[in-house]
Amino acid sequence: MMRKRQKFIPVLMIWSAMALLFSGCAEMTEPDVRAYIHEKHAYAEIRQGQLDKAEKDLKQALRDNPREPSILNNMAYIAFRKGQTMKAVGYLEQARVLKTDDNDEPYILNEARILIAHHDYRRALSLLALIEPRHNWPSGYRKLMAEALLHNGQSSHALAVLLGKHETGSDTMQQP
Repeated sequence: MMRKRQKFIPVLMIWSAMALLFSGCAEMTEPDVRAYIHEKHAYAEIRQGQLDKAEKDLKQALRDNPREPSILNNMAYIAFRKGQTMKAVGYLEQARVLKTDDNDEPYILNEARILIAHHDYRRALSLLALIEPRHNWPSGYRKLMAEALLHNGQSSHALAVLLGKHETGSDTMQQP
């Protein structure tokens, strides 16, 4: 009986070592999963006001998945909260380049919000102009566009945007 146990122990140790090795390999081959986990940790840390910890997790997520726009968007939020406006804008510009679909509006709006907060109204206006010709405006667009227009001396255009009664090219756009 004792001999069977002695033979069983090395086999058990080999199986344990193999399981550990394979789990480590799986972890090494799944960078998207690791990035997702780091990003979720960062969300929780942001909600708790732990921006430095969140930034560290997001940097790790970027190392694991450098082409994910949402990670860059969150890095922009942290940079903005830390007063690093141009760094935040840079992250959002990268996110717009890396987006995998045609929906660049969230990144444009976030960048415009940052630029307006930094009193860079002219640049915000030129950025928001990318959205203006579209027939379906995202939530919050009118307010941002009107603010940028007002600060650029275009109060009548701002009012038209707010009322949804302005022209873009040959179309008259009316938003509900």
